[in-house]
Amino acid sequence: MRIVTRNAAVDRDKVSGFYAAPPGAGAKPGVLFIHHANGVTSEIREFAERLARMGYGAFAVNMFHALGAKGEGQMGLGRQMQEKHKDAEFLRVITDGWNYLVSQPGVDRKRTAAIGYCMGGRLAIPFAADTPEVRAIVLNYPSIRDEPPSEFKPRAGYDTVRELKCATLLVWGGRDTVTPAALKLQVVGGLMGNGQPFEYHFYHDAAHGFISMEGDNHNADVAHRIWPIATDFLERYVADPATA
Repeated sequence: MRIVTRNAAVDRDKVSGFYAAPPGAGAKPGVLFIHHANGVTSEIREFAERLARMGYGAFAVNMFHALGAKGEGQMGLGRQMQEKHKDAEFLRVITDGWNYLVSQPGVDRKRTAAIGYCMGGRLAIPFAADTPEVRAIVLNYPSIRDEPPSEFKPRAGYDTVRELKCATLLVWGGRDTVTPAALKLQVVGGLMGNGQPFEYHFYHDAAHGFISMEGDNHNADVAHRIWPIATDFLERYVADPATA
């Protein structure tokens, strides 16, 4: 399928990021990508293009650019940005990204999802809890740490999952030490108990960031398995107009 792509810029669009979609204004579901600690990489752009070829409008919001980071090289910038900016600032940018997505020709605001990686997975939880129109989220190794709520991170993911009103696909690895095993179980318990559709995939030999080819923990075998699982999930909960 032919697709069109474009970059969004803060000075012109009030948000930064990368958009891909089939051409024309025909009705289509929308997916918001919420990036990891390395920003909107070429890999995330490729994922957006893949979904566009499947008929989605896909927008990868660039939180770092929107919050003032300069340049294209954003590898490893996540820690610095999270030490400087509160979650409320990131969530404002994510919401701006969702508003940009649903303003694009043909994108059905009643059929949207978010896909988050690492810090983006963590932030997708409060974003979806506060945006009931979002129908589904995919959480790839969300960086939920064993720490109490704080000024910068006032809403702990292990608690906020109980507030979700959408379907959730959660993916974690057994070698992911960012989130201890006991805390993983707490998050899973919260998702099992919130009354919404929930699917969980756990890979004992995968570490944090296993999808990213740009990181040290890439696991090609597991990453290859996840894409069809995620797209099947999106097809069932977002793409089908009957679910709206």
